Amino acid sequence: MARLWLLIALCLICSDAYADKKVYRWKDQNGNWVYSDTPRKGAKEVKINTNFLTMPATDTSVLTTSQSASGQAYKAAIIAPNHKQTLRDNTGSVYVSGQITPRFAKDFTVQLYLDGKPTGPKQHTVTFALRNVPRGEHSLQLMVFNGKNEVVTKSDETIFYLHKASVNN
Repeated sequence: MARLWLLIALCLICSDAYADKKVYRWKDQNGNWVYSDTPRKGAKEVKINTNFLTMPATDTSVLTTSQSASGQAYKAAIIAPNHKQTLRDNTGSVYVSGQITPRFAKDFTVQLYLDGKPTGPKQHTVTFALRNVPRGEHSLQLMVFNGKNEVVTKSDETIFYLHKASVNN
């Protein structure tokens, strides 16, 4: 009988720990929005959609090929977001995944371009997290460089649309 009570107590503790946490917001005396997990007078609950906080899946099929880097015809592609996809994120966060086939050599680097401008330094991975992207239509393109800083291949342009909630109520 004691084990049953112990099991019930553990289930209650675990369910409480994994319950959805609530976030509340209110304006302070300076007119700034304040967010907290503790409600107070005049605070309203904020609904949080966590669907946009996950990175898109990465295709690992290129890892199974074992071909040499010399004389290969490389292809680059952006696999997320999809071409002409509409993204909704009020923070302006955009997660980009690319694919290089066949598997690129160790000294190769990749650079992502947003609206024709590099988003950061060249890197050795094909996943990118962009921050503070303004609303509207944008283009993405991947460029792959070899160890001599020469362009090996580049992807087709991918267009996406970023929507944010309107500031007008």
